[in-house]
Amino acid sequence: MSTPIVTARRNLAQRISKLLLKGGEIGLTPWQLRQVQGAIERLEEERFAEGERVMSETERPDLYEPVGYVAKDVIERRRLTDQLAAVVAAV
Repeated sequence: MSTPIVTARRNLAQRISKLLLKGGEIGLTPWQLRQVQGAIERLEEERFAEGERVMSETERPDLYEPVGYVAKDVIERRRLTDQLAAVVAAV
């Protein structure tokens, strides 16, 4: 794996991890949790630029979260943490 890819992968994984850790303190919205899940999927697919864009939006729910968003299913922060760990470990 080339250095730019390793760096992009690490940066996105750290950004996701930081928000998940902070989310335990501030309480992430259902929309933010769904967005994080999408960012993890992009990390796994090595679509780093898209993952970074998703995280930028996720970090600013005041600007990007749709009014009246209703989650179709409950996503637990712990499950996302485990999913991120599995994706990072798969390298």
